[in-house]
Amino acid sequence: MAKRTFKTKELVEDIRSGMDEQALRKKYELSSPELSALLRKLVDTRALAASEARRIFSGSPHSAFECPECGAIAHELLDQCPTCGAMVATIEEELLEEALPLPASPASRPPRAPVESVAPELGETHTVSLFRCNLQRTGFCGALGVRQMSSIKWRFPTHGWVSSSPVTAHGNVYFGSWDGHLYAVEIETGEEKWKVKTAGPVTASAAVADGRIYFGTSDGNFCALDAETGERRFNVRTEGPVSSSPAVTERLIYFGASDGNLHAIDIAQEWPKWKFKSGGLISSSPAVGDGVVCFGSYDGNLYAVDAEGGKELWRFKTSGPISGSPALSAEVAYVTSWDGNLYAVNLANGQEKWNVSSGSKVTCSPAVGYGKVYFGNWDGVLFAVDIKTGWTQWEFKTQGSIASSPALAYFCVYFGSGDRHLYVADVNTGKQRWKFRTEGAVNSSPAIEDRMVFVGSDDGNLYALV
Repeated sequence: MAKRTFKTKELVEDIRSGMDEQALRKKYELSSPELSALLRKLVDTRALAASEARRIFSGSPHSAFECPECGAIAHELLDQCPTCGAMVATIEEELLEEALPLPASPASRPPRAPVESVAPELGETHTVSLFRCNLQRTGFCGALGVRQMSSIKWRFPTHGWVSSSPVTAHGNVYFGSWDGHLYAVEIETGEEKWKVKTAGPVTASAAVADGRIYFGTSDGNFCALDAETGERRFNVRTEGPVSSSPAVTERLIYFGASDGNLHAIDIAQEWPKWKFKSGGLISSSPAVGDGVVCFGSYDGNLYAVDAEGGKELWRFKTSGPISGSPALSAEVAYVTSWDGNLYAVNLANGQEKWNVSSGSKVTCSPAVGYGKVYFGNWDGVLFAVDIKTGWTQWEFKTQGSIASSPALAYFCVYFGSGDRHLYVADVNTGKQRWKFRTEGAVNSSPAIEDRMVFVGSDDGNLYALV
């Protein structure tokens, strides 16, 4: 493709004048994917509001992406499949001559509602916001994210480490602190809405479902709170601290505890339905898919149990404890172990497909998207591994251990490091897009909401970055 350049000001003025997709393509001699790429660049540099870019393709028969390789569909024009990573079209970086932000009225929009998530074992849909973005725990977030950070929107201080990963819903961000509180903070203002005191550090990430907050405590309680007020709705007692983040479906809640059990709670009855005993404590957050609940244990096993009755279907043995959540994608469970390996396991029968060694202890959960699996180790290296072959595609080195589970949003991977930074890298090349320094280790996994990123730090703060 021949190199072409365009004036940012002229193109933005034409868009704001009301020109539609056909008129823009005719004037600038662009294909639909090329115009889409230009609009993404304008949005990335804040020369154009996302709502203005979306208007161009609204109602267009080309406004959805369908991958010719795997058939995945996305509700926007893309040149790379977010599921399998196939490149469908490319466009030169030099296509945009100048990318200077122009004065624009900020888009005024209400906070995004929690996503509609499918409960796979039930074939049902309900409103949830979860650690790792979905019930399958892939870490793939349906948000634009922050491709180039401009500022700290706000910082919320607590009196303890913030290693709990935040979740967003109902215009709030919910997270725990080692000061013994679960907090609800308004997304737009950073002001505290409410907080709830527990008997010890809150290290587990909360889940939000249908107006309730669910989370475990270090004193062995599993709590349900009203999302609006923080008032307690019910409480279930376990025999040990709960650091596993719950998975919530229409009828059941699943979570692990240090008593070695995976617990299933009936939402309607607000009471335990069953529990499954493993051979070690469970900090792994259960993943749910295809009628199966999958989770790891400190006994070194990855377990798959029937989602309805809790009967064991299979177990897969690794050579070390499993503290991270497995990620389920395309009938495969991806899981990391303290033995330093990432494993790909057939979800139907528990048979290994491949494994890759990182050379160091791995405690985080892997993320899956763009044809790759992403995970970090205690040597401070983030790996991107081909989802089909298990071959390493690229590595990103930090100066501290990586316990933060990576998150994916719009072709970027977000993750924290013990070197006190939050990093953002390109999913294809591993090239750093930006980083943000805090005053403590970043062990919290980032949460992405629209064009904002939330991350906790051991300096005691939750940060909102734009």
